[in-house]
Amino acid sequence: MKFRVPMPNKITTKIILFSMISAALNVGLCYLTTSKDLPLYFDTIGTVFMAFLAGYLPAIGVAVMTSLLCSLFSKDALYFALLGVFVAIRSDAFIRNKKGGLKALVCLICDVTIMTGVVGTILQWLLLGKPQYAYVSDPAGVMADGNSVLLFFFSMLIVMGFNLIEKGISILIAYWVYTIIPPEARKMCRASRWKQKPLSRRETKEITSNISEGSTSLKIKVLFLLMSVVIPLTIILGIITTRTNYNYIKDDGKKMVSDVTSYAASTLDPEHFGKFLVDAKKVSEYGNIRYMQYNTQLINIKNAFPEIEYLYVYQIKEDACYLIFDTDPDVQKNGTVGERIEFDDVFKPLVKDLVQGKEIEPLEVDSRYGTFITAYHPINDSEGRPTNFYVGADITLKTYQDYAMEFILKVAFASSGFFAMIVAFGLWTSSHQLVYPIGSLVSSIDGFMKGFTDQEKLDESVKKLESLDIRTGDELEKLYKAVCEMANQTAEQMRSNRLLVRSNEKMQTGLIVTMADIFENQNIDSKAHVQKTAEYVRIILESLRRKGYYSEKISDKYINDVEMSAPLYDIGKVKIPDSILNKPGELTGDEREIMKTHTTEGRKILENAIATVEGENYLKEARNMAAYHHEHWDGLGYPLGLHGEVIPLSARIMAIADAFDEMTSPRRYRTAISAQEALDKIKEGAGSRFDPRCVEAFADSFTEVKGVIRKYPE
Repeated sequence: MKFRVPMPNKITTKIILFSMISAALNVGLCYLTTSKDLPLYFDTIGTVFMAFLAGYLPAIGVAVMTSLLCSLFSKDALYFALLGVFVAIRSDAFIRNKKGGLKALVCLICDVTIMTGVVGTILQWLLLGKPQYAYVSDPAGVMADGNSVLLFFFSMLIVMGFNLIEKGISILIAYWVYTIIPPEARKMCRASRWKQKPLSRRETKEITSNISEGSTSLKIKVLFLLMSVVIPLTIILGIITTRTNYNYIKDDGKKMVSDVTSYAASTLDPEHFGKFLVDAKKVSEYGNIRYMQYNTQLINIKNAFPEIEYLYVYQIKEDACYLIFDTDPDVQKNGTVGERIEFDDVFKPLVKDLVQGKEIEPLEVDSRYGTFITAYHPINDSEGRPTNFYVGADITLKTYQDYAMEFILKVAFASSGFFAMIVAFGLWTSSHQLVYPIGSLVSSIDGFMKGFTDQEKLDESVKKLESLDIRTGDELEKLYKAVCEMANQTAEQMRSNRLLVRSNEKMQTGLIVTMADIFENQNIDSKAHVQKTAEYVRIILESLRRKGYYSEKISDKYINDVEMSAPLYDIGKVKIPDSILNKPGELTGDEREIMKTHTTEGRKILENAIATVEGENYLKEARNMAAYHHEHWDGLGYPLGLHGEVIPLSARIMAIADAFDEMTSPRRYRTAISAQEALDKIKEGAGSRFDPRCVEAFADSFTEVKGVIRKYPE
């Protein structure tokens, strides 16, 4: 009983259920291990199992779902979805390899270990600039001894070591669970992707390789279509998202520095600032209680807002700004109150307003110290009037290019799993709903067309076509059913035509033999001459084909045409007077010349028949035999003196058959010679009277020839 794929809706529901369970298993194990700070996550067991059970697409879905859910408690998990995709693809390749075995299983573990170790380490360094976890970075740092290249190398080795343990255990567990599932159930799950009779690897390879030169596979076209939509859309959305997010960060930063400077300014009283400037003490050594109070207050405000890089108080004058407070650790250690600081170019246009105590909108500043979002808020005096003392705050801002590169990297890695899933879905769908069904249909139609000449092959091709069982549920399925119906009708029509042709052939053969018998009955010495020569002709033709002689000429149809028309080769004798045709003694010279005309007369009769029944090849071969069966290989025959292969092959064959039967059949004016004597004379004529190859073929089949003689005794 042939295996048939179950109904898609039933098996698909089970695959989805298994996928959800597998993803939940991955997430649960990952949560348990990370909550215990273990270096082994076991977040790929479900992925490997689904790859074994149902193929790469469900497994990729499990891998992406796992990364998405794990990101709820591990913020960087989503960036590593691509590793799960590789595990899914490689595991599927392992199970599809029929050779399998322990060696292949070890190779699978090693491949997964190396790939996840190398790529995982690279991703960590690109995104985080260092190993993700301390259990990797600490020992790697000790071994590297400050060398960044060695740190990367040792980090990768440590990650691969942990992965070898974790992936090895995961793959072995998944494989063990897979093997205990009943083979029939496994087969049904693996075959659930098919929308037709499942194909073997050899058949799928033949379909994908049967692409004519210069053309492109339908699967590649679908993949190109997906890429042409997804990639530009991803780029456009990435650019828009990057700019929007960058602007949002800037706006949020401007609000923060504005709020912080406003709050800090409200806590300060500029009444004492003049004294601080006059004292001009080193910050670390200045013991003024008020100064120390304000200084500590500003440091606490800065610490309350980690995003703030710098928080300071300046007095703005037309020539420069003068430092009063600065929370920067270096200034706290080495700075001096009243230290003069030159304006950056970006501030020079604002000096006039700053001196007057006007409030300035937060700025994006590209200074000699870096790129910042800066806000300056004036400090009011006791009467609420703004002074030229300002609280300033800076937030470090990456340049757009740096930010965009970092953001795009994170988005690319985070979306890589989803992108891989989209591509996998496109390839999976195009392969099993388009490429393989269409390829199978084309292959079956091609076999159907090649089987037109053989009814058995034609019927077998129809059965093969029907066995495809294409059920894509769309226009392709309708096309398949229409082709099956057409193939069935065509096969039946061909069967009817062949029956009619065979009936016509039998009728034609009967008429030819009857006509030949009528002509032969004019010759009272001939007995079964027509039947014997026809059989000799067939024997020679089949022997020539076995030897490979004249292979470009001899086909089944040619043999049939020559054998069927052979009885008409002497039809020209109907024009010869009975007195000459049945003369008991030797013919005179004039009588022999009249007898020779039976060749030209036979040609005329058959050419008239050909003109009446146009296109009948068997009559053309009958004409050739009638006209040229007395031509000699050396050119000394009649009526035209043709020589060698210029003489039609059918006539060269008939010459041997006619001569042999003439010598082995008795006449009133002489006795017959033995078959062996006749064969010897035929051999003597090879190369002069007869075609040497035809003589060789006749001699090699002499046992069959003697069987014909016994069949028609004189």
